[in-house]
Amino acid sequence: FSSSQVIPVNTYNVTNSPAPAFTGFNQDVRSLPLITPPASLTFPLAQGAGPGGNGGDIETSLDSNLRSPREYTWNLTTERQLPGGLLFQASYIGRLGHNLLLQRDVSQPNDLFDPKSGMDWYTAATVLEKIRQTRPPTTTAVPTMAYFDNIFPANLRDIMTSFEGRNIPAAQFDLELGLGQSLFFHPQNASLAAWSTTGNSIYHGASFSLRQRVHALQWDFNYTMSHSLDDASGLQNSTAFGGGSFIRNAIRQHDNYANSDFDLRHVVNLNAIYELPVGRGKLLAGGAGRALDAVIGGWQLSGIFRWNTGLPLSAPIDDARWATNFQVQSWTSLTRSLGTCVTKGNATTAPKLFGCDPTFAYQSFRNAYPGETGMRNIFRLPGQTNLDAGLSKSFNLPWSEKQKLQLRWEVFNVANSQPLGVLDNSRSGFGIASDPLVRNLQPAKNFSNFTAIQATAAPRSMQVGLRYSF
Repeated sequence: FSSSQVIPVNTYNVTNSPAPAFTGFNQDVRSLPLITPPASLTFPLAQGAGPGGNGGDIETSLDSNLRSPREYTWNLTTERQLPGGLLFQASYIGRLGHNLLLQRDVSQPNDLFDPKSGMDWYTAATVLEKIRQTRPPTTTAVPTMAYFDNIFPANLRDIMTSFEGRNIPAAQFDLELGLGQSLFFHPQNASLAAWSTTGNSIYHGASFSLRQRVHALQWDFNYTMSHSLDDASGLQNSTAFGGGSFIRNAIRQHDNYANSDFDLRHVVNLNAIYELPVGRGKLLAGGAGRALDAVIGGWQLSGIFRWNTGLPLSAPIDDARWATNFQVQSWTSLTRSLGTCVTKGNATTAPKLFGCDPTFAYQSFRNAYPGETGMRNIFRLPGQTNLDAGLSKSFNLPWSEKQKLQLRWEVFNVANSQPLGVLDNSRSGFGIASDPLVRNLQPAKNFSNFTAIQATAAPRSMQVGLRYSF
């Protein structure tokens, strides 16, 4: 008998055992996944096309200073034999990683520093953004800032007034920006994500186990408490600018340092095998004959229980402001304390991550300030609970005590537990408009909606097996 729970040995497949992408230094890179070679290349690469020359290519490349990743691991284990045949074991595991693979935009606008005022672009622009967020700019005078006076020409205001006028609707201003020559950051690339080996990570884990092996009831109880942090969690199969491998601000990489995408804080599992004490030579009906023993003897129960906390989840994306990176939006930041409140939904309402008070949750976020990465992996998806169970019956064959026939019935995911794990990642589903609290904005109907269960949750399945041993 076969099962979806079993992975064939030495076979490659997409989900469980992917084949290695790198097979040798002379391999053809055009055949590697996620690479779409153009029909033709011209050197030097031409500037991307766009209205008014505003295009700029969005590309991916390799850092010229790639290094081999380094990791340091250490562990300590102690165990003690306890009365009653119990064995207790405690372990600590640590791992430190450097030069890990990640993506960063090497052509992002620089954080220009003005030595005269002692202020950088992020600080100066944040001052203006805070004014915009808290006070109507039409009625409040913007204070004079030495940074802009020193960086930009003295007659910049007069130049802009000559083209745009002193009062212009925002919609008209945006239209004119699309027609003008605005490609001033870099004439060749709008964004250039380079695979680099500048990532860092650290992991601490403590595991505790209690085992019983010498009785009819054999069991293991295991608990792991761990914490993994890193700059980026994506692997080499992440898409360009995507996945968990991209650094929002290459200048301030450490702003991306947070819980790893795969961080499971608590994991509990319990497995047990129990031979029922019934039948010939057992506690109950120990003197049963062969016929009776064939019916009541040889029964065995088994089970595996697992529970773990949910995977991390970042804050919603900003309102298409691109405050830090031109290609990838920043995450939002919290203005007040907020926790998740998962609701299961009903016939008219979808399950939600912030289901108890969506309006309060929606108004608790603000768009990122210039230079900010936002809050990465500050929330948790629902945890997962799973129970597998089995029942077996062994028969001693009448012509030989050394030969047995065992019938097994096994059920995977007995409770058919299906934890929610996929959110609506559209702009209205997990995006925050600008100034939601100041403007008393209401969230969209699909805000924080779950759209699917976790990919790791398999449906309830059963299998029956027959084993002959001799």
